[in-house]
Amino acid sequence: MANESGHSPPNPLVRQVDTLLRSQDSETEVPVLTDVVNAAETREVVLDPVVLETLARQLERAVLEHFGPDFTRLIEERLAHGLSARLEQSVAELRDALVAGLDQMAREAVSSAIANTFGAKAAPRDGGQAAAAQSAPAK
Repeated sequence: MANESGHSPPNPLVRQVDTLLRSQDSETEVPVLTDVVNAAETREVVLDPVVLETLARQLERAVLEHFGPDFTRLIEERLAHGLSARLEQSVAELRDALVAGLDQMAREAVSSAIANTFGAKAAPRDGGQAAAAQSAPAK
């Protein structure tokens, strides 16, 4: 719908912005990005150490809340991988030690059995007289 001037009525938002701009004091300058800032006019900002510490703690807490589950998962994965590799190595070393120990025990048992078996038969070197004396009936 056009008004008497032939223009459509302005959007309510445009009307509100226009009213706001007209109500602004004409002497107040609105800074824009292209304004040059004089270095002498800038003042150094001094922050309170207590405020900085508080902000640091809040930031730390926020980061841990946001990334904490990811940190935990990554650490667990790395630990699991590292522990898994070390565990496999330890089990392999233990297995090798057990096999070597079993081989040694088997050799010693066979050697002992051979020594006991053949040692008893080979002990009489006096021509068999000691064995004959043991087997002969007592008179």
